Amino acid sequence: MIRKKLLRLHIVLFGICLLSACSTQLPKEAKKVDQEVVTYPDVKGVTIPQSLAPLNFIIENKSDESIVEITNEKGGSIIQKATSDNEILFDEKEWKKLLEGSGNGKLQCTPYLKNGDHWEKLNPFTINVLDEPIDSFVTYRLIEPSFMSTGQIGLYEFNMTTGEEKVIMRRCQNFTTEKMHEQSCVNCHCAQKKNPKNKMFYYRGKDGGLFLTYNGKISKIETKVKCMFRGTTYPAWHPSLPFIIFSENEVQQDFPNMMKGKVQIYDWRADLILYDIEKNEIFVVAETREMETNPTWSPDGQYVYFAHSDSVMSRNNYPEFEYPKLKYDIARIKFDPENKTFTQPEIVLNMSQQNRSATFPRISPDNKFLLVAISNFGASPHTHRESDLYVMNMETKELIKCDEANSDEAESYHDFSSQANWFVFYSRREDGNYGRAYISYIDSTGKCTKPFQLPHKDPQTDHKRLKLYNMIEFANAGVVYNESDFYNVLWNQEIIQAANDPRNRQDTDGNTGATKKKEGQKGTDGNTGATVKKEGSNKFSGENAIHGE
Repeated sequence: MIRKKLLRLHIVLFGICLLSACSTQLPKEAKKVDQEVVTYPDVKGVTIPQSLAPLNFIIENKSDESIVEITNEKGGSIIQKATSDNEILFDEKEWKKLLEGSGNGKLQCTPYLKNGDHWEKLNPFTINVLDEPIDSFVTYRLIEPSFMSTGQIGLYEFNMTTGEEKVIMRRCQNFTTEKMHEQSCVNCHCAQKKNPKNKMFYYRGKDGGLFLTYNGKISKIETKVKCMFRGTTYPAWHPSLPFIIFSENEVQQDFPNMMKGKVQIYDWRADLILYDIEKNEIFVVAETREMETNPTWSPDGQYVYFAHSDSVMSRNNYPEFEYPKLKYDIARIKFDPENKTFTQPEIVLNMSQQNRSATFPRISPDNKFLLVAISNFGASPHTHRESDLYVMNMETKELIKCDEANSDEAESYHDFSSQANWFVFYSRREDGNYGRAYISYIDSTGKCTKPFQLPHKDPQTDHKRLKLYNMIEFANAGVVYNESDFYNVLWNQEIIQAANDPRNRQDTDGNTGATKKKEGQKGTDGNTGATVKKEGSNKFSGENAIHGE
């Protein structure tokens, strides 16, 4: 019995010694030097939520070995040795414990580098921690920056608490027929903020349509009805009701040779469309010469905000001379869910008067801030180097430039988390070509924090990934279906045709959207084919108008 106890004691002591020998120790003698560490991604001075996955990074300073000590203000610490590739990879449990003990505080990171036989202690840096909730998932499209629909295009979901990435659906081979869906594109996705398991995205091309996961079922919908000139494009799901507001856009691409920028994306026409999910009906909200695009709902679901322009491009001139004329303001319309009607547009941010263009309006969950991208012209600022993010205080109307979040390259494609003022956005800051996902926070004064990149388990993910992030959006629940479930719907489910709301025009050309000209009829625009708005007429289907007059 005594021998067994001694044997157990020896085993325990051996295990303790082994763990002690394997644990990383700080260098006993390290010379303090006035030198900054360089990390990828840049994690110095960023602000992160308390629930975030480990913020792994690479130390880019030249060294034979490197160690990082990271501590919180309550005495918790992690000592992490870098891998042979100079990667600092934190243990998930240790990281979570460190952040949970941080509250609204700071983490101090001290790097130690060894060259030859000598250790050096570099200047410490901080990471700010906020005890503010953030949605658990971010969804995005990954696409090569070739401005075409070929290649491997897919929708992906990133788990903010684990750092794991999951495929939702890709442009992919049909394994049953060995046939590729040519020129197809997966895009235009969104989730319902208050019921995030309700999601939608488009699979464009052969056998495709609007993929809708609603009330535990996947449906494939054709949302283009007879009176529409194009299919539905940019979506926004009502926060709690079964409605999706879309824009329908006649989108064009131009590759200019006399202007900066590789590509310009612009609309010949753009209107707003409302889809009633439960009735499977499409309602054309507005049919005017004005451009209405990039819609979004206010968090309470009372208003639709959108980019609005009364500019008109001529089809008889070179596009390069025309699209700089497109200047967008931010407008809103109030929604009556019982009658499915909207009020007349109200301009809330007028940038066209300043010869600028404001697009992609997003409202913070506390309804206090309007976040927009402002560029020189157009509604596709992600291709404009001068595009920056601005936040407008909804009460004071003060417009504040998001200096901490912006860069010398394009910023756009932003979206708010559903509970606090965290927002994710697209930026080309790293190399001017590949847009990557960054997350920042807006405080009570409208100031933004220094953003952090998505915390991938492999910190070199974005550096090695030859794709850009596109249409990035938060969600508070993951997709419950597998990629194979969506493939099954794509290849085997018949598409469901949406119905035309009785209030829509019933006598329009399905290709152009123009009203069919009757004998003696005048009043269609020669450039766009749309019905010309008469003085005093009301084409928004509000209280004082009947749509389709």
